[in-house]
Amino acid sequence: MEARAPAVLPPQKANTHSDQPERPPLRYGLIVRQQPESARACGFGERDRRVVDPPPILVLDIDEPHDRAETYVVHCTLWNPDMDEDDSAMPVSTERRQQRRLMGTNIASPFYGKDEHNVEKCFFTFPDLSVRTPGTYSLRFTLVVLDYRKMGTKGCKAPVVATVKSNAFQVFNAKDFRGMRASTALTKSLKAQGCLIPVKKGNSRARPTDGDDDDGNDIDMDDDDEEDEDKPANRGKKPKR
Repeated sequence: MEARAPAVLPPQKANTHSDQPERPPLRYGLIVRQQPESARACGFGERDRRVVDPPPILVLDIDEPHDRAETYVVHCTLWNPDMDEDDSAMPVSTERRQQRRLMGTNIASPFYGKDEHNVEKCFFTFPDLSVRTPGTYSLRFTLVVLDYRKMGTKGCKAPVVATVKSNAFQVFNAKDFRGMRASTALTKSLKAQGCLIPVKKGNSRARPTDGDDDDGNDIDMDDDDEEDEDKPANRGKKPKR
């Protein structure tokens, strides 16, 4: 009896779902949830540096629930609203080399928490920004998406997916600065959830923050005493012996 070779079936094509339309790319956006309003110029010293008040807080705006495997980073630059250009660096002079006009930590990673209305969001906070010179400025924020699953691979790039600018705010000389405002309800809520953002009592010269009452129970988390920064020092002459 003659043996027959087993029949060879043609290879099956993998189901690639090519008939289904590709999902459109996600739309990313940034919303400035808490706008900067004023600041005191910090000059060129490092000891007496005052921060932009209130601290800018941004919220990630996305079409659908985001993948936390992606890492979001927001970068901040100082912007000239009149010339519509980057104003982070000071011009070079014969007296000193080029220095940054915007001081402090200008990069923020995401903080997942709830706002003052108990709504969960992805926040980016900038509590450590200072400006050296007086003037009118705004802040420009850039959102970059990093995928750690692709990081380290050849040709991996981190795209800029969204930009937003804050409202214009004024940076004052020390004698014209009206003081720090009391922290907002949003700042207090994020702080209570573990966000690294200071809570301030404010002082009598600062105008009250809209929608937030100073109940006197706030804790000033800064090393500097913001409430005494504008009080004149008692520097009388020493009596002769």
